[in-house]
Amino acid sequence: MSTATLPEEPDVEPEIVERPRRGRRGLGWLVAALAALTALGAVAAFMVWGPPPPSDGQEAPRPESTARVERTTLERRETLEGTLGHPRAGSFFARSDGVLTRMPDVGAELSAGDRAWEIDGRPTILLRGDVPAHRLLEPGVRGEDVRRFEQALSELGYGGFTVDGEYTALTAEAVKNWQRDTEGMEVTGTVDPARIWYTSGPVRVTAHEVAVGSNVAPGTALLDTAATERVVRIDLDVDDRDLVAEGDEVTVEMPGGETVTGEVSSVGAVAETGEESPEGAPGDEGGATVEVLVRLADDAEGFLDQAPVAVEVRGQSREDVLAVPVGALIALSGGGYGVSVVDADGAVNDVPVETGWFSDGLVEVTGDGIDEGTEVVVPG
Repeated sequence: MSTATLPEEPDVEPEIVERPRRGRRGLGWLVAALAALTALGAVAAFMVWGPPPPSDGQEAPRPESTARVERTTLERRETLEGTLGHPRAGSFFARSDGVLTRMPDVGAELSAGDRAWEIDGRPTILLRGDVPAHRLLEPGVRGEDVRRFEQALSELGYGGFTVDGEYTALTAEAVKNWQRDTEGMEVTGTVDPARIWYTSGPVRVTAHEVAVGSNVAPGTALLDTAATERVVRIDLDVDDRDLVAEGDEVTVEMPGGETVTGEVSSVGAVAETGEESPEGAPGDEGGATVEVLVRLADDAEGFLDQAPVAVEVRGQSREDVLAVPVGALIALSGGGYGVSVVDADGAVNDVPVETGWFSDGLVEVTGDGIDEGTEVVVPG
């Protein structure tokens, strides 16, 4: 670097001029004010016109988080509210006059061969079947009710007869053996319909309708029962009826937080309407629903009767659709939704889209320029 030689100072005493200090402060304030105005102008320009275009030869910075439009299959999934419990089995009624002398405890589980109650000390025994007994069975009688009784008796371990719908002497002999083995039963070889009660499976006593010691007559309700299997009951809105079908597998979140697998055992065919509000208009529970029962495994842990649970069901599916992460959707100023598409040069443009199904964090989208592989912004 070249340097210049300063001229020698003359031997003249320089004149010293005093300048007011305030002038220096005023100039500094002016400079600061101009700088602030310049900065504010830059901010305003950025807000109105956006960031300045890149200089020649430089690409626009790409968004940090993006995703590709994918072609996939979406399943409709819903989480429904359910309640743990046991399916209702029905009420048991007296079939004869007398004094009620014995009843099972509430909560007791009864199965084929157990005594359901006693009237005047004579027991009524549970058998497996789905149609009530209605007549005296004795030798010479034929019919479907005979076959049903013979099948139930054979399931208790008694034999020596043929299950064929004909009450023969061999059937009567097997009945006598059964009656001898049953405390309080008269040994007659015939079957009084008041001495048997058919159920489709084991039951759990849920309530007593009368107390031991009461005088009862045929038709008197004695106790209420529920099936022993563990189920989840769902009151499903009629509009969502297509979500489930008998045999579907579902996931149940139990009260403790663990999840178990269940199977839809039945879907009601008759809609029920909830109570109306005092003003007559349908209340919160006024919508029409159908009852859905989900069967749980017998060893399902965390079962608490009447506890609320969440049930995840999988309904219909849509195949071969274009989808993006739900987080990629943006609300457009003119209404509706869009996505921010990143082009090959890194430029970002908002494109309107029509949305379809939502599932597993994805949403179905269609729109101009939306194709498989299109890159979209997913804000962090």
